[in-house]
Amino acid sequence: MQANIMELSDEDFIKHVAGRIIPIQSISPESGGQGESKRADEICRILEELGYSQYRRYDTKDSHGVTRANIILKVGNNAKTLWIVSHTDTVPVGDPSLWTKPPFQITIEGRKIYGRGTSDDGQAVFLSLLLLRKIRSLNLKYNLGLAFVADEEVGSRYGIQYLLEKDIFSKSDLILVPDAGTEDGLQIEIAEKSILWIKFKILGKQYHASQPGMAVNANREAMKFILGLDELLHSKYTATDPIFSPPQSTFEPTKHDKNVDNVNTIPGTEVQYMDCRILPKYDLDEVLDTVDSYIREFQKKSQAKISYDLFQKEQAPLPTREDAPVVTLLKEAIKSTRGAQPKAVGIGGGTCAAFFRRKGYDAVVWSTTMPEVAHQADEYVVIDHILMDSAVILKIIS
Repeated sequence: MQANIMELSDEDFIKHVAGRIIPIQSISPESGGQGESKRADEICRILEELGYSQYRRYDTKDSHGVTRANIILKVGNNAKTLWIVSHTDTVPVGDPSLWTKPPFQITIEGRKIYGRGTSDDGQAVFLSLLLLRKIRSLNLKYNLGLAFVADEEVGSRYGIQYLLEKDIFSKSDLILVPDAGTEDGLQIEIAEKSILWIKFKILGKQYHASQPGMAVNANREAMKFILGLDELLHSKYTATDPIFSPPQSTFEPTKHDKNVDNVNTIPGTEVQYMDCRILPKYDLDEVLDTVDSYIREFQKKSQAKISYDLFQKEQAPLPTREDAPVVTLLKEAIKSTRGAQPKAVGIGGGTCAAFFRRKGYDAVVWSTTMPEVAHQADEYVVIDHILMDSAVILKIIS
């Protein structure tokens, strides 16, 4: 057992846990990493040091043959459970030159802990483990359930989707996903946009840059194609819904794969990705019909050939009802501890809550957090936010 882990103050415990978890890289194999299995091993060690050895592992192999790790722990003997669902995978560092602090070490400055994954979704992991310390002497009205899940950043196939096939959760349970929020902690997410991630391949003809007439410049054709599609999608899907921020659908060109290695070669192949967050009122198949139609029209004017694959396609489920028990209980607890009235909202980001909703579970996304730091350089979490959120959860379950 780690010396004095139970004797640390809450703040020092959070720092201690962050210092053990953040250095363990847990990037998806889809993004060039080795998954979250080693980080899950460390979480299990911490659970055992806290005296909770009754956890269960639900590990599975992904398409790369990599073990993807999930951990489930339920404490209490009540009829219903409040589940805290946190994910243990992280996104890559991105451009290292943008970081002023080492991404896979924690840097503590004042009330902030810096490092990749401290906010997304380390904050939820730290909160979950802190709660285990705080419930020891309490009479619980609800069981405390903790789910530490894999693969959230690239689709949740080996994480919450895999777990929802097991007999773990009940429709009467309260499902809370602390994976988004606001700095004041007064927004409860009950709805999400649909997600469409598209990988486009633009095939031209490679040739020496001094002889452009002999080439079909895939780079130029890709730029024209993406800009034209971007304009079409934004002009066609114009509806807004004020529950979301931003209120409209978004269509963003993002990742671009490497093409040629030298300046004086015209590339013959380009690969460009687009991240689309689409209002639930629009059917994703209809959006893809629009994409197909645009490709056909583009190829009438271009010598390039366009094809695409879908990295993710998730039609948004119905929102969680505002009068669902998890919403009303969370609102009451927030108002009681913060002295302010929270409100229900929708978000563009995809979380594990969407998969629960699709299965008919009432689920919400909530935390007190800095919304601009996830996936950014110098990502950080504010210690006080974790402490404040623990008080809200304890208000519900005890």
